[in-house]
Amino acid sequence: MHIPGHSGGSGRYRHLRWIELVTALKAVLPEMCEEFVERVQQIPGYADQAVSLQDLRQTAGDSIGLIIDALSGPQHYPGMLRFGHDLGTRRARQGLAADSLMSAVRLDFPVIWSTLLRVSRPEDATLLAARAEEVWRVVDDYAEATRSSYVETRIAMAQEQAGVRQEFIAALFGAQGRLGETRERFATAFDVPADAPYVVAAATGREVAGLRAVANVTGVEHRVFLHDAENRTYLFWPDPGSVTSVPAVGVDPMARLDAVSCGVARTDEGLAGLAAAARIASGLAELAAARGKGPATVDGDWPRLARMRMDATGVELGALLDDRLAGLRPDEVERLRETVACFLGNGSVSATATALYCHRNTIVNRLRRFREITGIDLAVPAQAARVVVAWS
Repeated sequence: MHIPGHSGGSGRYRHLRWIELVTALKAVLPEMCEEFVERVQQIPGYADQAVSLQDLRQTAGDSIGLIIDALSGPQHYPGMLRFGHDLGTRRARQGLAADSLMSAVRLDFPVIWSTLLRVSRPEDATLLAARAEEVWRVVDDYAEATRSSYVETRIAMAQEQAGVRQEFIAALFGAQGRLGETRERFATAFDVPADAPYVVAAATGREVAGLRAVANVTGVEHRVFLHDAENRTYLFWPDPGSVTSVPAVGVDPMARLDAVSCGVARTDEGLAGLAAAARIASGLAELAAARGKGPATVDGDWPRLARMRMDATGVELGALLDDRLAGLRPDEVERLRETVACFLGNGSVSATATALYCHRNTIVNRLRRFREITGIDLAVPAQAARVVVAWS
């Protein structure tokens, strides 16, 4: 830190003359304050009256006065720095932009220096040249104290806001989320609809970074919410496809999830259905991570989701089906699987025959053979669903 008065002297006379000039500055402090206020009011933020005129005038008088005191001797330096620290904290909590604040603080130098030139005599030129850097350094130290305090306060405010935000979100996903009061508080606090449809995306492992990136670049950070629970990260937002929620979001985060292997689920029950949708998205996230081809959804991946759940309970439909086909030649199994998969995809014997370049009767015979071996009639939807899940 620079301490004025210790940069080397030019004799007692010069020191006394410097004190006289500093004292002369004190005598015209009101005029300096008026000049400062007039110039600061042209800066964005101040021009928008983010800071009241009374506050601005009071701060101008105090700050310039303390800087002048610091120019007269090192004993005044701590007081100047304390004021700068307090000013940075106050302006941060007032919501003034950092650029606006620092532009105002750095005006202290031209205001003080131009006034020094006015109150000095021609023979003071050498003294002023020797002291110019000192004046700049004092103002710069004051500005740095203000800036560092401002940044520290803004970080603390952001952490406080993030903490409150996460408390609201955690309550929504916990037992309190079943209470209408909890959901209404969340909706009011973050200006989102309580009853509109919501979309939930879930990811694990390396894919979590993709969700966080989406939350940061959608341009609607305040309407897209992140929640961490166990080994999952969830991203949720009001569905832009809902008429009631379009004003709340405006940009659909789904458009940015194409490269993220995550699970995505939707609920029409508003915030009340969020926890259930998150559980579905969590299951789909496992499928997406294993597949590695973008989002997994209920509509597109329900067979694999169903198989995963059934396998977890010990009902292995795929193994049961494979056992029944085990007695066939490998080439016959391959033909049957190809035919069945194609038929299940279009539901038409003729379309399957066209797709596989076979006669219609060939397809009919293969489907009949499949029924004889497995006992599953693909013409019966409930039985066909077993195969869809088993071979998903």
